[in-house]
Amino acid sequence: MAFVPPPPLPREHGAWTMLIIPMWLGLAAGGVRSGAAWLVAPAAVFVFLAHHAIVPWAQRWREAKASPPGYAARRLVWGAAYLGLALFVFAGAVHAAPPAARGPFLTIAGIASVLAAVYAVACVLGRGRSIGPETLGLAGVSLSAPMMVAAAGRPLDRTLLGAAALALGYFLSSVAYVRAYERLRENRQAAIRSCVAAHIALTAALVAPAFYGALPRLWWIAFVPVIARTVWGLARPPGNVRQVGLREAWVAASFTLLACVALI
Repeated sequence: MAFVPPPPLPREHGAWTMLIIPMWLGLAAGGVRSGAAWLVAPAAVFVFLAHHAIVPWAQRWREAKASPPGYAARRLVWGAAYLGLALFVFAGAVHAAPPAARGPFLTIAGIASVLAAVYAVACVLGRGRSIGPETLGLAGVSLSAPMMVAAAGRPLDRTLLGAAALALGYFLSSVAYVRAYERLRENRQAAIRSCVAAHIALTAALVAPAFYGALPRLWWIAFVPVIARTVWGLARPPGNVRQVGLREAWVAASFTLLACVALI
């Protein structure tokens, strides 16, 4: 049987960033010494690769577009392989987790899987960038953090989801900022108003769980570079999308470092 080369890896740096950030937060929140927690990371990566292998084919199939020779086989074979590897590694994580931790671990993993499936279907239907499905997809990715912490044996309580809340807050801030940047030339005032309104809503959504002790005491320091990016980016917008990405890379790194410090 001839070897089927894998499809190209996703080139979107933002997608890789949003995949990796919750993993760092999960390790900082209590998973760093757990073998089960470390196994969650490659399982999540394989699911991510499976999504990017299968969904483009499914989109073409739904739209009845002709595909190059071997395109479908390549995407489906590697998508199935990635999913198989994800299940294999995830089974290892379940086996390595303390028996008492498996219930919370599997509960969070089940919720994340449903959210990921909903987002995948939305992408196939051409609705992946709609705010509802995109938020659900980002929430699913964010759950990698508490999944890792639960796998390490931490009990299921209100603080377990704190790392996911921080990651999701950053993700939604980034989405709001990029959407506003895309609209600045069309209607500057409307773009700024929508971005400011989104960040006010995000702040309220984070302050509420922080008030009830679900977030670490210094959670807000992680969002200092995020707010600085938003203010600077709206006042003096980058000249092109590449510059937006370069700025966001520094913001993502700063956020991750400060959030990890707050969670430790």
